[in-house]
Amino acid sequence: MRNFRRLIFAVVSALLVCLIANASAAAPRKSPQKQSQEDDAPIPAPTSYTRALGPYTIDGANFTVKLSVICYKATRHDGPCNEDDQETVKSLKIEDGAGKTCFHTSFPVAFAHQVERHVVEVTLLEGQSHQALELKYEKLPSHANTGDSIQLFALRGGMLQPLNDEPMEFYGGLGELPAGSSKDSRRLLPGDELPNFLLTNYFYILQPVRLNWGEFRLEPQEKGEFEVAQQSPYSRKPDIEADGYVHLYTSPDEKAPQSGVAVNPRSSVQILRAIIRRSPPEEHSSATDTWLKVSVDGKTGWIIGLDDYTALGLSSAH
Repeated sequence: MRNFRRLIFAVVSALLVCLIANASAAAPRKSPQKQSQEDDAPIPAPTSYTRALGPYTIDGANFTVKLSVICYKATRHDGPCNEDDQETVKSLKIEDGAGKTCFHTSFPVAFAHQVERHVVEVTLLEGQSHQALELKYEKLPSHANTGDSIQLFALRGGMLQPLNDEPMEFYGGLGELPAGSSKDSRRLLPGDELPNFLLTNYFYILQPVRLNWGEFRLEPQEKGEFEVAQQSPYSRKPDIEADGYVHLYTSPDEKAPQSGVAVNPRSSVQILRAIIRRSPPEEHSSATDTWLKVSVDGKTGWIIGLDDYTALGLSSAH
């Protein structure tokens, strides 16, 4: 019985070897000359075309965004850029339903697209009573959490106008918005706000940016109480290196009752909220003027000052 199994195994192995050999012989092989010609083939010349996005309905009026694109193809193929190619937007315009240009801007085109490229994303934002068109500009390559800016457009007096004349730049990233009524739309948060993750000197905060329809402008929150980001990639976990203690206040007031709480590298610490009073969040650089609401091994309270920041393992992000 054992010899019979060995015989069957030998026959099956021989058949597999024959099949592999036949498949290899049947596969087309490129001659060395043809392979060399493909390797030495010139890179395809950049191609230009216009990409139309929309139409987007804003307070009952339709608008189309047209991007003038340069495509740098990795290999020769018909049609626009695919996932293997790279592109840059050299200009864009927004047209109304009659084809009239309502807005136009252009971007620098570098001598080599590896040095600088520009990408544009378009999103329809749905508020409680109005809609806005968001253009997100991205400059590539760029350092982490930089290179992005946004510009919003809405109807004012029956005409499409920017809510912010200059693109709003930020060191961080835009938060997620819930899906809107169509594939390319998103719903604004309550109060018609955009979520914006912004890096201060020590951590990221969630900075609301309100669309003020009455005064027709964007209003980022500059001071006051902010939620500290817990979501990846914006969360910064404290790194306690040694035993110590912090002064935990019951409220953000130096006259409030306090207690000393011991911390060590095994402590469970969360930074929950921040009160920034003296400067815009992106300019915040001092631990002496910002209260932090923290949780230390289940105990919640407020801290302030460089000593307590250091004891909790908070270091400068810049």
